[in-house]
Amino acid sequence: MENYTVKKVLNNNVIIANWREEDAILVGKGIGFNSKKGEVLSKDKIEKVYIKTTSKMSENYNKVLDNIDNKIVGISEEIINFSEKALNTKLNEGVHISLPDHINFALRRIEKGINIENPFLEELGIIYPKEYEIAMKALKMINERLKVNLPKDEAGFICLHIRAGITKQQVSESLAYTKKISKVMELISKLKGKPLDKNSLSYVRTLTHLNFMIERVKEDKTIKNELLDSIKEEMKSEFGIAIKVAMLIEKLFEIKIPEDEIGYIALHLKRIGQY
Repeated sequence: MENYTVKKVLNNNVIIANWREEDAILVGKGIGFNSKKGEVLSKDKIEKVYIKTTSKMSENYNKVLDNIDNKIVGISEEIINFSEKALNTKLNEGVHISLPDHINFALRRIEKGINIENPFLEELGIIYPKEYEIAMKALKMINERLKVNLPKDEAGFICLHIRAGITKQQVSESLAYTKKISKVMELISKLKGKPLDKNSLSYVRTLTHLNFMIERVKEDKTIKNELLDSIKEEMKSEFGIAIKVAMLIEKLFEIKIPEDEIGYIALHLKRIGQY
């Protein structure tokens, strides 16, 4: 029978426990309520157990516990827990370090009166919709529990941390991808000769299409375009713009866009700005 002994209570729902001479992060509704250091926990309260897999990870997490408020660490663990439930996947264990560290940094900025701005908020919501939805829930939890007022922009950064936890990439890699997509949309706006409404259905569809197209090209799963000849004949202006857009995508992402895919870009360019 496995026994977990309370070592540190982070909040009502998260504790650090001793297990086989190792520290374990335990998450469960009410698991920390009235729990005292040294007592053995009831198994029925334990919803999730995180065991750090390396000594380096354990060392880094101990630094987090020593330097960041327990409330912030506890909320971070709850966010990780409901993220894994919602996404039905286990996040990279590095997120147990990066997420509380980031939230702590964001709160320090707010305390100092420094604005938190995320210029790619709309793009993040479109490219990573599930992660963004979770991040909005996380932001609400942080603001309500800690009685702070982190802006909506912060959800974009939390979204990046969740995405990094899924892909095992660095946060900077997901952000770099989003910046590149944003540059492509800026070029479309410039070539169309008018600003694009980021909240419009056509903008969302175009950005979503480009995102999946890039994935298809990288995986060599491009789609045959039966309408290509008609598009080239009847949408000459849009096809010309689509070629320039494809050239930028090729440069930014180091891929080659087939003509069939350029035709689909032209179709979206025809629709963008119409609704």
